[in-house]
Amino acid sequence: MKALELTFKGSDTRIKHLRLKYVNTDLQPKEIQHFMETLAATKLFAKEGVDLYAEPVKADLVDTNTTTLVPVV
Repeated sequence: MKALELTFKGSDTRIKHLRLKYVNTDLQPKEIQHFMETLAATKLFAKEGVDLYAEPVKADLVDTNTTTLVPVV
């Protein structure tokens, strides 16, 4: 499964991650950057006065594979 992991810096300067599963893998970097900037500008996510996703840092496309070692019957 592929997931888009977005990394932001919060207003408290701590690093925060937002992982989105089932994403369109054909998105261009500029589209992702625009989405991150828009999300940061909305100030939608806050906790105890801290804007969690204040500044975009980076985006990674993460590919996770599951390998079953011992099947449970």
